Amino acid sequence: MKDLLHPISLVVATLGFLCLLRDVLTRRRDPASTALAAVFLLSGLSFLFSITPMWNYLDHVLGTVNLSVPLAQGCVVALLACQQVVLTYWGSPPEVARQQSRRWLGAGLAVIAGLLVLFALLTPSAPHPINFTLYYAHDDWYAAYLTLYVMAYTVGELFLARACWRLARRSTRGSVRLGLRIVALGATVTLGYSAVRIGDVIAGAFDTSLAEWEDFAWTCGDVGAMLTLIGWLVPTISDQAQSVQYRIKQYRSYYGLRPLWLVFYSEAPEIELPIDRVDPAQRRRFRRISIRLYRRAVEIRDGRFVIRQYLDAAVREASEAHHRARGLHDQELSAAVTADQILAGIAARAEGARPAPDQLTEFADSERQTSRPMDDIDALLDVARHLPHQPARAPHLERVSG
Repeated sequence: MKDLLHPISLVVATLGFLCLLRDVLTRRRDPASTALAAVFLLSGLSFLFSITPMWNYLDHVLGTVNLSVPLAQGCVVALLACQQVVLTYWGSPPEVARQQSRRWLGAGLAVIAGLLVLFALLTPSAPHPINFTLYYAHDDWYAAYLTLYVMAYTVGELFLARACWRLARRSTRGSVRLGLRIVALGATVTLGYSAVRIGDVIAGAFDTSLAEWEDFAWTCGDVGAMLTLIGWLVPTISDQAQSVQYRIKQYRSYYGLRPLWLVFYSEAPEIELPIDRVDPAQRRRFRRISIRLYRRAVEIRDGRFVIRQYLDAAVREASEAHHRARGLHDQELSAAVTADQILAGIAARAEGARPAPDQLTEFADSERQTSRPMDDIDALLDVARHLPHQPARAPHLERVSG
């Protein structure tokens, strides 16, 4: 059972670590992200060390049989401590979280040191990647080793389940609430593994065995661990999905604004911001879609400023009447009128025909509220959608890198 479930759990842990690796690299000063990545890494290592081929390989390379046991279980103790670090930083102020995290990590290191000492007192005569616990169940030193490990494991999982349920009730984010509840469920399932291992210690004292419960123990351990890992991944996947959606929206907005930008560029090419003067070391940064989109919006705003002195109130009034008759209203009406004003203003500028001072007006969408960064982009896109569709060629090839 162990060699069937561990590879599956290893794959889940590896995929989770790879998903979190980007967050760790971009949030180097975020202890919670680092600790969460460590949870997946340590979990993957614990499964890897316990798989029979790796167990035998380590025995051969390191020259000490069954060393996979303290390596794997040491990783489990360490990841239990790291999980508490994540929850501490998520639910407490930074100064409090730092103090509590040191305590959890210190406790984990103490347990790992105790496990190594007790393992060194064993007399492992032969490799036992299968049924290791049953083989040593009657050894007093192993009983002490297993008792220490099970106590740390059980306490860690109980604290994890309790903390996750409490933090889930306090969280305002749906993905975090769901993820923490899945983690709590996984921690609860792993208590089945703890129960069997406690039974192994008791059974050993009475010269009996719980061999028939081994598959149940490994199933609870692996299924619980997979649920825990999946639960930790839910907020991360949700954040990354939102990031991807936002990036896609930026690309679509960038190309959606192209017709409006071309309208201004054809009449006032000076609106294009020069990037040839940018330091070559910073040139790649200016090719990112976020910078390109911001730059395009600024250039369009500059274009609007250029033709602002050619906006005729009569054009605005006629356009409003026309679009109201078509059934447009509110923001859609102001966007359609603004598109007409832009075309009329550009034509007036080309002819050099400025309206009389008392006939000057503002763009119809000038009073539109834009509180978020993309609100301004959305306002420009609304105007772009009301421009007449006509083929236009860009003055240069456009290249965008993410």
